[in-house]
Amino acid sequence: MIHKFIEYCESVLDLKSATPGDGYYYMSLPYCVIDSVFSINVKYPSVKNVIKRYCSYYDLPVYRQRTSDYPDINSQHTMSQLVQNMEKHDVGYFAEYIFKNKCRTSTRSGIPKAEAVYNWAKILQYHHVEVFQDVAKLNDKIETEIRAIKGQTTGITWSYFRMLSGDDNFCKPDRQLLGFISTGLQRDVRNIDEAQCVIYEAATVLNKTYPNITVRLLDQTIWEYMSELSKAKKQEKAVEN
Repeated sequence: MIHKFIEYCESVLDLKSATPGDGYYYMSLPYCVIDSVFSINVKYPSVKNVIKRYCSYYDLPVYRQRTSDYPDINSQHTMSQLVQNMEKHDVGYFAEYIFKNKCRTSTRSGIPKAEAVYNWAKILQYHHVEVFQDVAKLNDKIETEIRAIKGQTTGITWSYFRMLSGDDNFCKPDRQLLGFISTGLQRDVRNIDEAQCVIYEAATVLNKTYPNITVRLLDQTIWEYMSELSKAKKQEKAVEN
């Protein structure tokens, strides 16, 4: 079955030219938290705007040079600094005037995404995960605590955070990725763990032909394809109407 999916990937994706996006070159680890939390169920440009607003408010650089090396520790904005900034205001103020985004983790019983960011940051601060160089400290205990935050239970944001913080072995099994996998396998795939396995196996095989491909980069290439597909469908509907 995985060979069918690999054939589908090669038929519709530009794997040879795949390159990491800007989000994989953030200057500081806290931006990975903000991106992970705010990226759920929204269009990505709005997420980039939230991070740019935060960085603009505190006069911080958003991105580093496009290199696999982490920035120097002393040049990074730390998790504790994010916590301190958020503790100077209540969550509502931060959401409205700094992030300028009052979205919640869920439309029903969710908490403000700004609050989820603060909770994430507090947990990482407690475990001394301050900068990119600290991601080696991430473990199952931290994951369990993060996933206990309202709106983070599926583990999608955790996987995405690991991707943004530099781990090539994670994908973000959101609706777009699950939809692509379902089409490629010609059956309905909704299980997040299964999706991770499919992408991992596919990336392992594809890497032999496309040395640039990792789990993380395959995920991004799929996301870009699905985004363009969605745009094309909207344009077709607009023409029809």
